[in-house]
Amino acid sequence: MRSPVEILGDGEHGAVTGVRVVRNRLEDGRAIPTGEHEVIGCGLVIRSIGYRGRPLPGVPFDERRGVIRNAGGRVCDEDGAPRSGEYAVGWIKRGPSGVIGTNKKCATDTVAALLEDLAGGRLAQPPAAADEAWLRTRVPGVVTWRGWEAIDEHERGLGAPAGRPRVKLVRVPEMLAVAGQHTGVSV
Repeated sequence: MRSPVEILGDGEHGAVTGVRVVRNRLEDGRAIPTGEHEVIGCGLVIRSIGYRGRPLPGVPFDERRGVIRNAGGRVCDEDGAPRSGEYAVGWIKRGPSGVIGTNKKCATDTVAALLEDLAGGRLAQPPAAADEAWLRTRVPGVVTWRGWEAIDEHERGLGAPAGRPRVKLVRVPEMLAVAGQHTGVSV
């Protein structure tokens, strides 16, 4: 229930001496500063928390919260009207909060909204030519299901010699190379 507002230091030597924080109260699920401050003494500050979403061209964005504007995962215009076929999930939907289980529930809720829209006829039908070749012309570096399976198999193969379930690939170019090798498509 506290937010950092200032790093304090010894002006003469430049050493950190503390962090000034403001106490918060919860209001509609949000932390609101009370104006009451305190100082936590310390000699080192390491910034290791925080995430702020960035806007994407043409996608409604809530600058104050740093998330894509949405209602239950459905991307919404400024007036609250949902945009057909546009959805958000995870931290870009709700802000940096929760754990893996929170993200799973978040994704489940968004997918439920998508399926509800599909059943209600609120989604446009893809063009007849919407196949892998068509998609690749519009999304450079797209990873198809076959590509994902190749990445999964590769990661599990890397982990097997050490008795690990997998060794995750963490660099996008490496993932794209593995996905592309499997499908025979150059990425």
